[in-house]
Amino acid sequence: MKYRFEIEQFTAKKKLPRDERYDITQYIHSLTVEAEDPKKAFRRLTDMVNGRMSRDSGVEQATITLPDYGSCQLVLRILAE
Repeated sequence: MKYRFEIEQFTAKKKLPRDERYDITQYIHSLTVEAEDPKKAFRRLTDMVNGRMSRDSGVEQATITLPDYGSCQLVLRILAE
């Protein structure tokens, strides 16, 4: 099954430039991941963006930290295609 992702919340410890925030948002929205279930889709997305997924992430929503971008955190919702 194919999955897309939608950002529900974008937080950063340090202020990121507007263009970086825009680039991250557009990149996440443009990705489509094929996986057996939503949890595996979140894991594949995490690998693609070189991030870390929170342990409390579930099937419908996940929190991913991007260390390359000032440890910003994304709360993502998954959408099946």
